Amino acid sequence: MPGMVVFRRRWSVGSDDLVLPAFFLFLLHCAWLVILSMVVFSLEWGRSCSVTLVDHGRGYLGILVSCLICESAIMWLSMRGSILYTQPRDAVQYVLYIRLAILLVELVYAVVGIVWLWQYYQPCSDVMAKNLTLGIVACNWLVIFSFFITLLCTFDPTGRTFVKLKATRRRKRTLTTYTLRHRLEEGQASSWTRRLKLIMCCTRAQDSQSDAYAEVAMLFAEFFRDLDIVPSDIIAGLVLLRQRQRAKRSTILDQVRKNNRAKEGGRNSQPNSGASTPKARRVHIENPHVFFEGSEFPREWHNGVITTPPARANNDILAFLSGIPVTRNTKYLDLKNSAVMSMYKDVCYYMLFALAAYGWPMYLLRKPGCGLCHLASSCPCVSVSGSQLSQMVTVEEDNCCGCNLLAIRRHFLDQDLKQVHIIYTSCHDDVYETPFFVAVDHDKKKVIISIRGTLSPKDALTDLTGDAERLPVEEPQGTWLGHKGMVFSAEYIKKKLEQNMILSQAFGRDLGKGTMRYGLVIVGHSLGAGTAAILSFLLRPQYPTLHCYSYSPPGGLLSEDAMEISKEFVTAVVLGKDLVPRLGLSQLEGFRRHLLEVLQKSNKPKWRIIMGGTKCIPKSELPMDDAPQGLGDTPSNTRLWLHPSDLSMALSSSTPLYPPGKIIHVVHNHPAESCCGQEEPTYSALWADNKAFDEVIISPAMLNEHLPHMVMEGLNKVLQGWAANELDTDTEPGEMEAEGCLVHTTLLHSQKSLPSTPSQASTASSSPSESDTPHILSLAPQPGALSCSV
Repeated sequence: MPGMVVFRRRWSVGSDDLVLPAFFLFLLHCAWLVILSMVVFSLEWGRSCSVTLVDHGRGYLGILVSCLICESAIMWLSMRGSILYTQPRDAVQYVLYIRLAILLVELVYAVVGIVWLWQYYQPCSDVMAKNLTLGIVACNWLVIFSFFITLLCTFDPTGRTFVKLKATRRRKRTLTTYTLRHRLEEGQASSWTRRLKLIMCCTRAQDSQSDAYAEVAMLFAEFFRDLDIVPSDIIAGLVLLRQRQRAKRSTILDQVRKNNRAKEGGRNSQPNSGASTPKARRVHIENPHVFFEGSEFPREWHNGVITTPPARANNDILAFLSGIPVTRNTKYLDLKNSAVMSMYKDVCYYMLFALAAYGWPMYLLRKPGCGLCHLASSCPCVSVSGSQLSQMVTVEEDNCCGCNLLAIRRHFLDQDLKQVHIIYTSCHDDVYETPFFVAVDHDKKKVIISIRGTLSPKDALTDLTGDAERLPVEEPQGTWLGHKGMVFSAEYIKKKLEQNMILSQAFGRDLGKGTMRYGLVIVGHSLGAGTAAILSFLLRPQYPTLHCYSYSPPGGLLSEDAMEISKEFVTAVVLGKDLVPRLGLSQLEGFRRHLLEVLQKSNKPKWRIIMGGTKCIPKSELPMDDAPQGLGDTPSNTRLWLHPSDLSMALSSSTPLYPPGKIIHVVHNHPAESCCGQEEPTYSALWADNKAFDEVIISPAMLNEHLPHMVMEGLNKVLQGWAANELDTDTEPGEMEAEGCLVHTTLLHSQKSLPSTPSQASTASSSPSESDTPHILSLAPQPGALSCSV
């Protein structure tokens, strides 16, 4: 960053991106130089065809030596400076001109080699000469093809306009600048449209799809507006952002520890504090509450129970779990409460339906060994029973063997849910038209609509169409806006339900079992989660008792008014540092600003930053986030021109949108990372604020924790961890040495007083009397976590 300018055109590659390509070509040419030298100078050539080839080989040796010199210079220059400090790399473009001239000579030699092979390959009996010529030609054309592929990948269609715009800005020509800027925006939008169409080349173009192309292209063009940045800069920026986020969390926790030590020191210096401290202290264990490993919290002893005093401004944060701050006001799920436990088990149960909506791809992913055999045994093509089962369900656009329907059936049979009957399955997939299925669950006495998440490029277009759209409800209570693509998807599903009378068939499926009195539940994951939440708004007038379970919903889904109303009938789940619930147009504005900030503060080469972001690389290789700008590799007076100059420049004004409903955030406490692996994390669940997901937390797990089977696993691990701690508390009285033993503990869910239902939790969180209640914490040893030193 900025992009390299060659031949008066900007390219989508920086001058510091040439280290790896130059190093690869350097090794290739070194190997070929050694081989060619041994062959040309060590062997005798006696035949006419081989004698003609000697001069050709010696000339190619000169080309190889020239290539090595140029590639060494490119490597050395590309490693200089920093991401934004490009002055030490200004000579790279001139070395590239020389290297391109040498490439033209290589092209001539490659053509001469092909001509020689055409004339002499058959009559020439010298095998060595033949192999040598083939090697020279193959090496030449490999380099030439790689060059043209790189040229194609780094070509920027708006590169010449970008250079002109930058020049007119320096000359302060306002009218010309405005014209060029408008042309640049149109060119970037057209470029992104062509890329999207190339990705979707095998799909049928429709009007809705063309509109989606245009909107998504404008979104990308707006994001990269006035941004002289290359793809590798984004990778380096993500590494730097992760480092800054982790450093901030560590700084806060260090400050908490210092405050605790100061408080304990002041308490020990009071009168009568000089009495001898016993070697061991008996700790009373009740309501096991486990907290962040390695953190020292403000604590006081009252009748053998550890409590926290009222939080102060500088030590209100007790810990960080999955990147979010845990304070004394954090509300954990009280799974000891039967109503809360029942609600949480329902959340885990309906996740099975959201998982089943993905059909056979997810089934095979979760069961790579026996999944294919299970599906094949029930396939209508080979099984009569499978064909009969398929005829009992209305299926739209499944494949010839009905694999999606079979996968849904097998998914429930594997879970021993034999009372779940599929009524309708739509596998139709298009932009703004999401697959879903409808089932009747006689055990739960519910009719369930399950909507599939993102599984195709068309779904991705729906996800990316993220502008705010008014919810199509008759009497909105305020400004009800939603994610445009998901509003259209919800309207499509509602239309299908009404046209085919699917819900009428479901509620009238078995009148003898009372299906007419069953409740309605809508579930979905990712794209399906957002669509399910909006569909709940559309169906709620006809089904006022419906409930929606939204797993890993997108962050830019509902406006504030609609989000508050959705808490009455939507329960959402977010796992850890999942990226999607933290991603929306308004969040992109902050992400863009933070990315540019860390890039401007960086004072080390890009290759060191990216290498420093990998495991087992010393963290000293990463640049210091708060280092003075005058220090390091970048002189302070050279940073005044850095582009863009206005980091506060935001994207076009967009309405803030938030994830829906009451959010259960499944968090985990990961032990410290190491090269040799790490211990299993401990999971817990808490009630989260919808507005807390306003920043993308950079982590290797931010994509993995969005996968539906990982969400299911995280939900189950909360129950497993709670059951294990309950078992440990009930079987042991809980005596442990306070001195001489190191107890590793993790944060769990227990509090002295918690609301029994989600709605009460929301009310209690805003109650002024809640802040006066002391936060109860108790220590409980974990299995295998106690190590004593005498």
